[in-house]
Amino acid sequence: MSSPDASKVHDLLKVTAQLLFLIGLWWISSFIQQFFHLPISAGVIGLILLLLALSSGIMKLVWIKSGADFILAELVLMFIPCVVGLVKYKQLFLTQGWQLILAVVLGTICVMVMTAYSVHFGFKLERKLQQKQNHRQSKVEAHS
Repeated sequence: MSSPDASKVHDLLKVTAQLLFLIGLWWISSFIQQFFHLPISAGVIGLILLLLALSSGIMKLVWIKSGADFILAELVLMFIPCVVGLVKYKQLFLTQGWQLILAVVLGTICVMVMTAYSVHFGFKLERKLQQKQNHRQSKVEAHS
């Protein structure tokens, strides 16, 4: 096997393993949500667990980055079943379409604003963690 092929296989295995880990995390989050009867979705619980694991240092970002990037790159595919399902509800759209459109537009704006703040917070947190790591390395080098 040539080197580029081996690299592609390695990348594929890495993404697959990271996706399986993220799916496992979602499954654990789903169990937590059902066990404690929480009114929060399993996805949100999983994100909170992931944030805690990353910020505490239990997990490293490189352990999930490729899998997360893959999911984000293919995110549009996740919406196709929803859009196709809407075709079945033509009468609902004719009678109450404006309410649905208003709810979707307002919901989209809320999601976009919260996403922007979350990304901003994530970059700030990443920068702070990087500075902390650089500070630790400089302390170690100074004592050497």
